Amino acid sequence: MPVALHVDSCHRHIVVGCYSLRSMTHYDVAIATPGHSMKAEYVKSLVNTLRALDAEGLTYTFLNKYSSFVPSARELTATNTYGNNWQTRVIGSGEFTCRKIFWIDSDIEWESEDFLKLLAAPEDIISGLYQTSPDGTVAVNKSDAKGRPNMMNKSEFLLDPDPMEVGGVGFGFVAVKAEVFENMPRPWFLIDRVKWDDLDFECNVGEDYSWCNNAKKAGYKIWVDPMVKVLHHKETIFKV
Repeated sequence: MPVALHVDSCHRHIVVGCYSLRSMTHYDVAIATPGHSMKAEYVKSLVNTLRALDAEGLTYTFLNKYSSFVPSARELTATNTYGNNWQTRVIGSGEFTCRKIFWIDSDIEWESEDFLKLLAAPEDIISGLYQTSPDGTVAVNKSDAKGRPNMMNKSEFLLDPDPMEVGGVGFGFVAVKAEVFENMPRPWFLIDRVKWDDLDFECNVGEDYSWCNNAKKAGYKIWVDPMVKVLHHKETIFKV
């Protein structure tokens, strides 16, 4: 009598006869957004992106946890727990597998085409561009000769449409292969301190850029696609 063998593309679920040997849900992407509130523009972009993923036959899950301390919020979101689960280096604490984790902050607005472009990109870590201040500063840095991170301006990305290697990026709109996290020590978002002057004055570089530094120590490169431009919604107060 022949033995039935079934492999599901969405679930790593192998059945021999009537016996299940192994079952674990696999997603093409885990969308990760820490926090407890989202801009309306974020929600609209997310809904359109989920429709686009469905149309492409791509599977997804959504990760969201909150902490008032941003590095912890990212750790909790990545592990999908409220206990940080320091014993794991796996996205979702081993409850599922995914090809990429796509971090999107809750004040970002984007086009689904840009999401799909970064999702399909071959780079291990690749971000889109978004401004952080009115003067054109973007959430991208490059290191100077002393290893200090210097913020970049959008004007530096106007001439070359191809992905550019950079020193670090914010996590507002960045796609990362899941294996990158698996090859990095915990905590993933431990904040780095760098010496800023000859008097040994030290500065924090933030959890996102610290993560990028740790990723580079693990052998990975950080890339930005200058053709992927997303909107960053910040509140403005006007005073008469």
